[in-house]
Amino acid sequence: MELPPLSWGIMGAGRVCHDFVQALKSIPHAAKVKTVGCRELERSVEFADQHGIPNRVGSYEDVAKDPEVDICYIGMLHPFHYENAVTALQNGKHVLVEKPSTCSECDTKALVRLAQEKGLFLMEGMWTRFFPAVEKAQELVKSGTIGKVVAVHSDFGFNGGDVANYPDHIFYNLNLGGGGLFYVAPYPVAAAMQFLGPAFPSRIAAAGVKDKLTGVDLSGAISLHFEGKGIASLTYNIEAETPEETIIIGTEGRIKLLSPAHCPTAIEVTTKAIGRGNTTTIRHDFPLPDPPASVDASGGFNYPNSNGFQFEAAAIHKCIRGGRTSSDQYTPDEMLAVMHVLEECRTQLKIDSVE
Repeated sequence: MELPPLSWGIMGAGRVCHDFVQALKSIPHAAKVKTVGCRELERSVEFADQHGIPNRVGSYEDVAKDPEVDICYIGMLHPFHYENAVTALQNGKHVLVEKPSTCSECDTKALVRLAQEKGLFLMEGMWTRFFPAVEKAQELVKSGTIGKVVAVHSDFGFNGGDVANYPDHIFYNLNLGGGGLFYVAPYPVAAAMQFLGPAFPSRIAAAGVKDKLTGVDLSGAISLHFEGKGIASLTYNIEAETPEETIIIGTEGRIKLLSPAHCPTAIEVTTKAIGRGNTTTIRHDFPLPDPPASVDASGGFNYPNSNGFQFEAAAIHKCIRGGRTSSDQYTPDEMLAVMHVLEECRTQLKIDSVE
């Protein structure tokens, strides 16, 4: 029997919200968007008209209170994630909250606890986990194809000048959670947790470069030690474009998530034989499905591979319609672990609190 689609309420009307809604158009069997809301009704109306959304409201709270909404997508600036996720949960709505889940470990713990008390689905939007390329990498690791995983190398960086006006853009606004730690570091940290977790790392070390004018962190290097397992070497950047690859290194080979590693459509699997350098590499491609014509008609996508949001949304549909309140592919414990690492890095980098 076909399960009914989830009715989504979108909190926010920015570029990521646009891409998420566009991707949902590829899975009408699993998702339909009922309501959009932000602080300015005019923006909600414009967004709704662009995407054919029937309900448009002038506050985030009104999205949470809409009786037609099953699940809220929390897509506004991350300092406002916590309060709006709480509002959604208190109004009986399931929640998908974009990265980072909140701006503190304490708040993320509170969200997880509230969702559990309410019996509602909660997940941070780590969409990477649901790409077929990443699922294949996970399958190969579990099957022992590359032996025991001993290290993860992962980077994510882009030149903020390509999309932002310095120093006026939110990337450089400390009070609005600007800086690379919250905007890009969650991806490499989550990659480390996927292949070396799920236990919290036993040691965390961070170093970075801060902007002298704005105080935000422009780049950083994070080293994680997982007791009895291995190490992770992670870098992030918002002033230079990096290769953006994730490499999972095992005793018998390695797997590379090819760029862009946070939304990959291809991997390379290298396995070794006896003798140093005696390896074989095979590439596996997982092209994204073509979006429906309605996507091009309503503005296309802003970011690379955004049609891949559909994988995350389809998985959430299966979880919720199956009576589950979390996903095995990205659990609440991992959500907490990622925030634990980010908060410790923020302390070590002496980045002023955004709370």
